[in-house]
Amino acid sequence: MVQFQKDDAIHIYKDLTAFYTNSLLHDESPPYAIHSNTYKSRRTLEINTETLTRSLNEAIEQSQLLISRHSFYIYDLSSNTESEYNTLVFQLSGEILKSKETTSQIMKRYFDYREVDYAFIKHFGKTLGITQRCPYVVGETMFAPDKGTAKNHSSWIAFHHVLYYEERASSQLTCLKIRELHELTLPFPRKKVDDMFMKTSRLYHTTKALSTDLQNMFAPFYEENRYEDLNIVKKELTSLTAGQTPLSLVKVFDYMSLHRANEILQTVLGEDNPYLDEIKALFPYSIIFK
Repeated sequence: MVQFQKDDAIHIYKDLTAFYTNSLLHDESPPYAIHSNTYKSRRTLEINTETLTRSLNEAIEQSQLLISRHSFYIYDLSSNTESEYNTLVFQLSGEILKSKETTSQIMKRYFDYREVDYAFIKHFGKTLGITQRCPYVVGETMFAPDKGTAKNHSSWIAFHHVLYYEERASSQLTCLKIRELHELTLPFPRKKVDDMFMKTSRLYHTTKALSTDLQNMFAPFYEENRYEDLNIVKKELTSLTAGQTPLSLVKVFDYMSLHRANEILQTVLGEDNPYLDEIKALFPYSIIFK
């Protein structure tokens, strides 16, 4: 008989508390808050395949590049044989950075800086049904890859800066409206952006609920007071979760423990659990996020 070990529960709890602590420690004030003149765009960027050469010429080179929450697009150029650079990074302020490092190297440095391991985020996402292209969501920061990262380099979009997106008529292009009037046109259909958006929303809502639950335990009078236009993730979740029972740390912890026990069973038995759908149905927001 396979038993769920006590150590597994302890590791899950430690990972969750470390995630929460580091998300608060590194979460910066947004650059778009009202009454703040410290971070304003110098120009508006229009990003598409036709502007690539111009962007490379204007970009500031950095040998070891560290992105921040002000970066809104990390562009993978590793497959472009005509350029010696592997990455372009676009900033809200209008600056463009370039590096010979791959996006995988640059994102790994950012994960280390945030002190929240991407492997933990992916494992957490897996319990929510996100098995591919898992976003990196920590606090108010939401970076989503446009393809799998296990064996490939990927471009990353900062959904915490995306206000709106739409598919270009009669084309396989999707245009994203970014804060500070930037515009990002991507060479794939809206359906793919929809998938990235929903995965990011699912992760953000769950981790936000955990954060709120912990804040209520230790600081019941804490209030988040930020003046900003809602990004598309928050706007969508406002309507989806209206009237829903708040998600608690205990519920998610119980669900993750059960999901972990199921993984152990599948590994030992070498076959899928026929009751997996019943386990997934126990997640409090399984009806909302399908």
